[in-house]
Amino acid sequence: MLDNFKPTLNFLLRFIIIYGVGSLLYSLYIAHHDPKPDGVTELVANQMAWTMNVFGQQVELYEVETDPYVGVMYNETQSVSIFEGCNGLAVMILFAAFVFAFRGTNNRAVIWFIPLGFLFIHLFNILRLALLIVINYYYTNAFHFYHKFVFTGIIYAFVLLLWIWWVQIQKKQTLDADLSTDDH
Repeated sequence: MLDNFKPTLNFLLRFIIIYGVGSLLYSLYIAHHDPKPDGVTELVANQMAWTMNVFGQQVELYEVETDPYVGVMYNETQSVSIFEGCNGLAVMILFAAFVFAFRGTNNRAVIWFIPLGFLFIHLFNILRLALLIVINYYYTNAFHFYHKFVFTGIIYAFVLLLWIWWVQIQKKQTLDADLSTDDH
């Protein structure tokens, strides 16, 4: 009976190990930079600020020596902090753990799918941060709701769609492999 669940248990074990190791490495990376913001958070903040400035939204970044965030001043009046949790790496680790744990017969697809997924998550995250800054400026009372619930739900739904796409790619590759084996 346990043989029926073996593929599922293998998937879960691989996922937990990959996600656990990725999360541990990420926490060590963050701890190494404490109390300053890490490089990825700074990069994301800079790219978000550049994007907003390109679209005519006045944004300036600042750092406080003893705090692990990048401050964002919007329209010279409103300030928001970008912490390490805002850089998208935790979501990317979750995404990659699933893809590696659910890889199919052809691992070559991983070479393009994970970087593409990371790019999509990163671009979405920059858009999310920019929108949160604007929301904080115009609708300060709604900021927490959008930050905690709306955009969290959207990013995880987006990752779920990427996973579904990955499963479809694996399903197609498995079918193609089965068909090519039947031809010989």
